[in-house]
Amino acid sequence: MTVLGISSIYKYPKALIGAIKESALLGFRHINIFAYPPHFKEDSEEYIRKVSKALLEYGIDCSIKIQGYTLNLAATNPNLRKKSIDEVIYWIYVASRLNCSAVILRAGMFFYSERVFRDRTYDRLVKTLRGIIDKAHEVGLDVYVENYPYPFDIIVLPSDFARLSRDVHSRLHFALNIPHLYDIYKNRRVDVNTELQLVLPWTRMAYVSDYINPWDCPHRILEAEEEKFREFTERVLRTIKRGELGLLIIVGYSKEDIIKIKEYLTEAELI
Repeated sequence: MTVLGISSIYKYPKALIGAIKESALLGFRHINIFAYPPHFKEDSEEYIRKVSKALLEYGIDCSIKIQGYTLNLAATNPNLRKKSIDEVIYWIYVASRLNCSAVILRAGMFFYSERVFRDRTYDRLVKTLRGIIDKAHEVGLDVYVENYPYPFDIIVLPSDFARLSRDVHSRLHFALNIPHLYDIYKNRRVDVNTELQLVLPWTRMAYVSDYINPWDCPHRILEAEEEKFREFTERVLRTIKRGELGLLIIVGYSKEDIIKIKEYLTEAELI
């Protein structure tokens, strides 16, 4: 059974506690926490305790979405790579304190220097991810990798994840961002069904949104394109629901956004 969840980014940058309370009142039983200050006060143990208390009080499960804007696990710059690894490990610690089920991360980006040393950089990333997965499994957490629509990202298409998962040789799950995939689909000749078939056993989470790119500068889908976008979303969801999909996360930027998408998913019999 697929559980319908909500991304806490709809309350950003207000404090996370309010998102937890309202999410429960709206009928959600999972919250995907956007772990970025000031939304989440990462330097405060007291705040972590308050969040944990709120999750318990409202009976809502959680996962943590680690921001990928300033991090790059594949960086050739050793200082940036260390900072990135340290931050991911920190959020694994926080997720364990909150009794979350998983952490979601950006696998990494290949800019100029990473491309020059592609093979060495990729091999080092594989080792890094193995270490992160081991740390997460020690505290009972799963690790999900999300796809992004940019040419410098390591995971753009599901087939990119399939390759990475094969090379990591450890339990790694896929968090499919459907709007990100659509952004690629409309600009490139991609056989989406073939791509999805490659990752059905590993696709345990999916993000759905009315925004073409729900993480960056958000822009809603154009009205003229809305029908095509919705058809794509429905086709993808019906395909991945044949696999191991456990969490479907709504990403919006207001309470109205969330309610609208939830109603759409219900009417389309996708939940």
